[in-house]
Amino acid sequence: MFLLLGLILCVASILGGFIMHGGNLAALMQPSELIIIGGAGIFSFVAANPPQVVKGFIPGVIHAIKGSGVSKEAYKELLGLMAEIFNVMRREGVLGIESDLSNPYESPRFKKYPKVLHNHHLVETFISSLRLFVDGVVNAFDLERLMDSEMEAHHEEAHALPSAVTNMADSLPAFGIVAAVLGVIITMQYLDQPPTVIGQKVAAALVGTMLGIYLSYGVFGPLGKALDNLVKEEAGLYKCIQAGLVSFAGGSPPQVALEFARKTIPPSFRPTSEELEEIIKKAK
Repeated sequence: MFLLLGLILCVASILGGFIMHGGNLAALMQPSELIIIGGAGIFSFVAANPPQVVKGFIPGVIHAIKGSGVSKEAYKELLGLMAEIFNVMRREGVLGIESDLSNPYESPRFKKYPKVLHNHHLVETFISSLRLFVDGVVNAFDLERLMDSEMEAHHEEAHALPSAVTNMADSLPAFGIVAAVLGVIITMQYLDQPPTVIGQKVAAALVGTMLGIYLSYGVFGPLGKALDNLVKEEAGLYKCIQAGLVSFAGGSPPQVALEFARKTIPPSFRPTSEELEEIIKKAK
């Protein structure tokens, strides 16, 4: 939501200053310039990126506006889920969580933590990694390496869209220059006209330059950075899971494993030690 607010205030401040200087908003209404710059930017984006990135653009924008959903409460739920699973395994062994692993979306334990359950990829990562350990397929060291590989692949895929949007933002000022040059070419055909007509043509060409720079630094640049921040915020959840699972797989008691997980949480989201103790008590 801060992204949308920032973009609105950005254009409002620019247009407000333009009006205060005596500018006429009608002079900025140049549909042809928008078609040249917007069309070139969009179709160069389509040409440069694989279909899955192009298809993910609109959902990505919506996700950036809504936010990642990562919060202190989300981390507390994640710690609570791990605490409950670890405690059950400690008391009852693998059989105690077999039904949870088979169908986590119908599991009463998982349903207690909706912020975690809503993140399907996070749940799948947790379940698949935990199953590898409980089935005796890997030890703690190998589990850590496997999770590193999975997170690296996920991180690379997740960064494809932010990188593509940033590259498009970098290209827009150049497309603005293209639009301006085309405007100058058109102006050359009107040199025998009155200064008013020539002025209008020159103004249209300059709007192209302005529009390319604004769309780059005022819209798509911030959007690319916002998408990149979403990826970083969501990556913290996976690091938290990895730290807790690897520690527990290595033989640490649940409370110690959860402390390892807590330490990976960014300070702005990290529950206190007292809050962690409360989470562990509720999970018992």
